[in-house]
Amino acid sequence: MALLLVIPVVLSVWGFLLPCQYGDTFMGELKYKIRRLEEAEGPRIILVGGSGVAFGVDSAALERELPGYTVVNFGMYAALGTTVMLDLSEDLIQPGDIVILIPEQQVQALSDYFDAAVMWQGLDGDFGLLRKLPREKREKLLGQFPAFAAQKCSYVLRRETPEPHGVYARASFNEYGDVDSLLCSRNEMPGGYDTNTLIRFDGNALSDSFIDRVNAYAEAADAKGAECWYALCPINDRAITGEASAEDFYEALASDLAIPVIGNPKDSVLDAAWFYDTNFHLNNSGKQVYTRTLLDGIKAMLGDSSQTNIPLPQMPEMAETKVWQGEDGDGDCFLYELQEDAWTVIGLTEQGTEQDVLTIPSTHDGLPVHTVAE
Repeated sequence: MALLLVIPVVLSVWGFLLPCQYGDTFMGELKYKIRRLEEAEGPRIILVGGSGVAFGVDSAALERELPGYTVVNFGMYAALGTTVMLDLSEDLIQPGDIVILIPEQQVQALSDYFDAAVMWQGLDGDFGLLRKLPREKREKLLGQFPAFAAQKCSYVLRRETPEPHGVYARASFNEYGDVDSLLCSRNEMPGGYDTNTLIRFDGNALSDSFIDRVNAYAEAADAKGAECWYALCPINDRAITGEASAEDFYEALASDLAIPVIGNPKDSVLDAAWFYDTNFHLNNSGKQVYTRTLLDGIKAMLGDSSQTNIPLPQMPEMAETKVWQGEDGDGDCFLYELQEDAWTVIGLTEQGTEQDVLTIPSTHDGLPVHTVAE
């Protein structure tokens, strides 16, 4: 009994009192985005979404083109969930603000999905933010707390902290909350797109719970004298699958949401050369293209006919498709599906099921093998 009583105390010490361990990671930026939103003078243009917003907007350029507004990039991480970004920003909305929702075009981001494990990383160092979250999310966080506390203690004991990977570090963010890194220079994806996050525009991509939450958020913003709009995120044209189009999704949004959907939906679908490492993360040149597109939608809503002074950059060259070098002796043991100019492994042949060890081939019928399906 004494041990059972001690465990929660020990976990609380590990989780809340040990030094912050995730401050240098990508999620370490969350508390600073909230701080900027708290301190930025209004009226503000607040861009809410996932990392597609963080990678996709030049906030300084927007401010120059929209004098009188302060731009706050409140895009973080789609795996965290979109609705938690609404929870964290709702109480901070002020009269005169314009909030633009720009979630990624994927089922997870267009639902009430919430990843408590990732959220703990963002909370580390500022646990007062727990008060901004609704009860159901705090309950999910409670379930993930022991794992978070134990992992944090492990880092302290090893005298290590989580190592940021490339651009995915807090140091990549500028003062607006934009990802601003020389690493994001061109498309680095094999074949130009991520085959594991294909993009659909059909009605199944949008959940009823998400629609209800957005409409409630918009109602709260309206009560504070603010406006709430929706814009399509940047979308890699090579990753689109299914028969529905961006225009179809635009019409579904317009009928279900109680807020305006701004811009021309086709303008958010961009050539693969403008992207960086996912189907929603733009490279530095693509960021300028999408910022112009977003600005056109904002100016149309504001009745602003002034000239846009964001120059269109030259399209960067695509990185060469990487072909893995390896043994192809087990090639006949796999089943394949051709996607664009590369193969995806989708299963095993009967011969494959009889083997104890298999090596995934680098090529098949003269084309690279670059993806393994779920």
